[in-house]
Amino acid sequence: MDIHATLLKILEGYRHVELTRYTQLAATSIIIFDHLLTFDGEVEHIWNASWSAGKVVYLINRYYTLASVVMNTYGFYRVHLTNEFCLHFLRWQGWTGLVSCLISEVILQMRIYAMYSLDRKVLAFMTISFAASIAISGWIMGTTLIKMTPLAVHVPGGMFCMPVGISSHFYTLWIPMLLFELLLCTLALARGFSTFVSNGSLIRTGQRLVVVLFRDSVIYFVVICATYMTCLLLWLLAPVTLLEVPITFTVAVSCVLGNRIILNVRELRADRVSLPAGAISQQSVKWDTEQPPVGSKYVRSNVSFADEGGLNPIEMGKLRRLRSAPSLSKKAGISRR
Repeated sequence: MDIHATLLKILEGYRHVELTRYTQLAATSIIIFDHLLTFDGEVEHIWNASWSAGKVVYLINRYYTLASVVMNTYGFYRVHLTNEFCLHFLRWQGWTGLVSCLISEVILQMRIYAMYSLDRKVLAFMTISFAASIAISGWIMGTTLIKMTPLAVHVPGGMFCMPVGISSHFYTLWIPMLLFELLLCTLALARGFSTFVSNGSLIRTGQRLVVVLFRDSVIYFVVICATYMTCLLLWLLAPVTLLEVPITFTVAVSCVLGNRIILNVRELRADRVSLPAGAISQQSVKWDTEQPPVGSKYVRSNVSFADEGGLNPIEMGKLRRLRSAPSLSKKAGISRR
């Protein structure tokens, strides 16, 4: 290799290092900016709310991800590095990125569970699929990081941790998560379509809660699937020096969208609570505080999932009645015959 080709290779590597640093800084800025934008809503709807699984997941997604991206930014811009530091830093970066994506998927499963009116079968199906996705992605991440050799290289303005010996099949890490996201997207679309068919129109029937759940879920799926696909293609086609570029944006997007999903539903709950007493029918309150009418498909669940996702008992009763609406319509048709 002549000197000219060597210099071009060095310049290309330097550009990739700068691009990686800038993307990390941009992703950190996105998370901090979103934190500032939604901090008032967080104080009102999260801090002042009672403790629940939903609140715990939100706080972990919010502050664990924030702490991880700040630490990653420190590692990217640290002046003095050693190979040992790079080993721990790259392992930390890999596992925290994977955990951040998994936390956001937990939030989305809570939304799907609410959309299906606390259907235990749907929950079991999602849990098994999620466990399989975690196991496969975690195994790929673990085996790759064990075989990786970190190298602290000198670059203009400091040093940079370069991963060496990355498997050419490392891109398969995104396949299980991408397939799981497509599965959740299918569940959300199926629920939205069945609700539309049984009620004619989500908007016309006034089911604003279902509209919010469906809208946020679909937006999340589209953005996350596009992000995962971008990561997969970059890891498959781009050089190893660009390996860390898509991870930072994936963490930022997962964190922001996951937090917005919970905040949107809790803000909707607060709006409904602030309505006048006459805005909610007595029949709706009765169905959620007393036993259901004889022969009704309405089944009271002992699981209190409302607090976890920001739904109150009245809203959960409406979601359950949406699920039972098709079967009730069939019975009504048979009786008319």
